[in-house]
Amino acid sequence: MLLRQSQKGYRYNTDSILLYDFVSRHKPRGALLDVGCGCGVIGLLLARDFGVALTGVDIQEEMIAFSRENSVLNGIAAQFVATDFRAFGSETKFNTIVSNPPFYHAKTTPSRNESLRFARYANALPLGDLLACAGRLLDSKGDLFFCYDAAAAFLVMQTLANYRYHLKSLLFVHTAKDQAARLMLVHAKKSLVKAAKILPPIFLRNEDGSQSEIRAISHRAETVCLA
Repeated sequence: MLLRQSQKGYRYNTDSILLYDFVSRHKPRGALLDVGCGCGVIGLLLARDFGVALTGVDIQEEMIAFSRENSVLNGIAAQFVATDFRAFGSETKFNTIVSNPPFYHAKTTPSRNESLRFARYANALPLGDLLACAGRLLDSKGDLFFCYDAAAAFLVMQTLANYRYHLKSLLFVHTAKDQAARLMLVHAKKSLVKAAKILPPIFLRNEDGSQSEIRAISHRAETVCLA
């Protein structure tokens, strides 16, 4: 997939590709909403692979412009809306909502780059706001997928419970086997699930320094950045 993106603002990274792969395991169908879509990478990859009806939302006009360009560039029909997700409305109930939300702690020294501030810092879209807004847009049996800082696992579980979500599956991502998890991939539903699954972790770097697992995932994504 060919992708244009900002040279100075937020650019998609490994987290985006890992989230795409995580959602792909569940073979999404129907209508899919990508929240904080950036250049559109996650939603467009899923639309390419599974034929979902894609809508993307991002608060930054620049990112929506890239998303629209990338959808045309790759011949994928999609709708992209420039708005704060908290103000987004739709008559469509989505079968799947996916998001790589901002999760840097508010006390972290913020970037002077406005694009990076929106994309990285949790006060741009607090987790509770993401869950509340997704809840009113999800189909009754719909699926919510997102990634978050693994160190905030307790906060994530607590917030899911507060907004009456049920954890379906959870996957932790480690840089290496001897390092703590840095990222968590979350699959949640509003409808009741029998039991949550803690999936085998992903290690980005093997003991010998190779990166076979993430390279395999990146190969399946087949993204090529044009800018």
